[in-house]
Amino acid sequence: MKRIMIVLVLCLAMASVAYGQLLDDVKSAAKDKATTVAKDTATKIVDDSAITAEVKANILAEESLKDSKIKVSTKNGVVSMKGTAKTKEAKEAAASIATAVKGVKSVNNKITIEKPAKPVKKTKK
Repeated sequence: MKRIMIVLVLCLAMASVAYGQLLDDVKSAAKDKATTVAKDTATKIVDDSAITAEVKANILAEESLKDSKIKVSTKNGVVSMKGTAKTKEAKEAAASIATAVKGVKSVNNKITIEKPAKPVKKTKK
C-alpha cells in the first residue's frame, strides 16, 4: 500500500512539473506571437506611409498632372486616389505612376475627369 501511495505522489509531482513547463511554453509562444503581430502591423503602417509619400511626390513631379487635384492614401499596399484630372490621359498617368511604386499591390483609381467650363452665351439687346 505504501508503494502505491509513493508511486501516486511521484506521478502527481511529475504531472505538476510537466503542467508548469507546458504553461510556460504556452505563455512564451503567445508573447512571441503578439510581438510578431505588433512588429508586422508597425511595418505595414510605415510601408503604407512611404508608398503614399512616393506616389504623391511622383504625381507632383509629373508635368501632365500639375493642374490635377489628387488625394492619395494607402492601406495594406492598396493605393486609393481621388480627385480630378484634366484629361483621361492624365488620370491614366496618375494610375501608372502609382502602380510603378515599389510595394503597391493594386490601385483604386477614383479620379474623375474635369468637365470643361461651358461658354457663356451672349444675349442680344
